[in-house]
Amino acid sequence: MTLNGLKTIGQTTRQHRSLHRSVGRRNDPTSRFALPTWWRRARQLCQLALLAFALLPAAHGAPTHLALTLAMHDYPPLAAEKLPYGGLLSRIVTEAFEMEDVDVKIIYVANNRAITGVMKGLYDGSFGWSHAPDRDQQLLFSNKPIYNFRMVLFHRKEQDYVWKTLADLHGYRFGLTLGNHYSDELTSLQSSGRLNVDFANSDLSNMRKLLAGHIDLFPMEEEAGQWLLNSSFTAPERAKITSDENAMWAIPTYFVLRKSLPHAQDLMARFDRGYQQLITSGRLPKLIEETKKVLYEAPLTPAVD
Repeated sequence: MTLNGLKTIGQTTRQHRSLHRSVGRRNDPTSRFALPTWWRRARQLCQLALLAFALLPAAHGAPTHLALTLAMHDYPPLAAEKLPYGGLLSRIVTEAFEMEDVDVKIIYVANNRAITGVMKGLYDGSFGWSHAPDRDQQLLFSNKPIYNFRMVLFHRKEQDYVWKTLADLHGYRFGLTLGNHYSDELTSLQSSGRLNVDFANSDLSNMRKLLAGHIDLFPMEEEAGQWLLNSSFTAPERAKITSDENAMWAIPTYFVLRKSLPHAQDLMARFDRGYQQLITSGRLPKLIEETKKVLYEAPLTPAVD
């Protein structure tokens, strides 16, 4: 090796040593070449923030896009398979979830299978249900109600009823639909035998029994009862039926999910956020008005047992 070659190697070695010393001094807090303390802390905070952001989906344990299968029974105009949008409440629930990237599939089942099917784990959730002890144990309820039910007593026009509490009507025959929860008061009176109760498999059957005089009183949600009369009975038949002005029961109803559902808390939080967005944006009252207009202009489909 030549003398010039040895000089070149020596120069390269000294340059590397100088570079290492410079880097070491930058990392050494006592060196005058060290980065400022605030800079090092800011860099550490940025690294931690990036790490936390990268781990965020894993921490929540829920994918971004989710899907749900809900069960509901035909209860027009609030919900029905053959109605536009699936009915008023079906549209509200679907649009609230659309705003939070959740696909909703609604399966329509017999009346007494919707809520019981959810609690048995056959379906993910449902909507239009009030609080009850057995439901509260197994279901999550939305933060806000999605509809206020107003239960009234339908009866024949030829009869008048004066009452303040349901106990005042103990001498009359009540028609009830299997699977429905009407009120705690009615349930208590029924259980104690202080009300004369006759059950039927559907609201349509009870309305027919009322018309025929087999029962005297039939409690049903006011708007749904009027829809049933208009869609399934003739004008002369409708003229014989009316409803009491006093509400038997008025209560808010909610969207529900079974607690055992994977990501149930996240899904309910998404619904609450989506529903709140509908309210805050002013979209909800417009959606209700628009949907009702379409529903009441559509051809009426008679109810079936």
